[in-house]
Amino acid sequence: MRKLALVAALVVSSSAYAATPAEGVPLQVRRGFFTETDVGGIFTVGGDNGYSNLQTYLQLGLGYQLTINEGKGLIPIGFHVGIGANAQNCWAGLNAATQACTQADNFTMTFLNASVGYLHQVVERFYVGGKLLGGVGLLDPDPVGDGSLVRGNFGVALSLEYATNMDHFSVGLDVSYRLVIGPNINALMFYPRVQYTF
Repeated sequence: MRKLALVAALVVSSSAYAATPAEGVPLQVRRGFFTETDVGGIFTVGGDNGYSNLQTYLQLGLGYQLTINEGKGLIPIGFHVGIGANAQNCWAGLNAATQACTQADNFTMTFLNASVGYLHQVVERFYVGGKLLGGVGLLDPDPVGDGSLVRGNFGVALSLEYATNMDHFSVGLDVSYRLVIGPNINALMFYPRVQYTF
């Protein structure tokens, strides 16, 4: 009787062990409400000096990712606040005698933008796509001298995203272009992204 009980215990424990996946439970990538932090660089092109010096760009955002096509496609919708600077590029014309800018050629640019995009899965966890951006920009001091510090802006971005093995976290990279309407400032930005999905 004891031998039969021992054999039964071994068979039950062996079958329970065999039912457990050898590599554990696959990680389910989270989608939905997210926040993100982006730190990169910004510069402007096309002013009286041709281009500005590269400056630090910081952006904070929140949004929601919709999944389509059984997770093969993502539609990120977000709102972001970004801050950078134009350094040594004039947008108001140069003084003919001194070649100095007639207005400020160093100014802060703060962007308040909504965005919507599409990301397509290339391989597991890795997505490539783009985004449309639009909103307002705050320029301080006024770079063209008409007294307006608030300007509309719109742009596009190329976006990469990878869902890491750490639960909740994705990383990515955006390369974007924004046109500030009025002074027609061309701003180019690149920023690695760290995204936390709840």
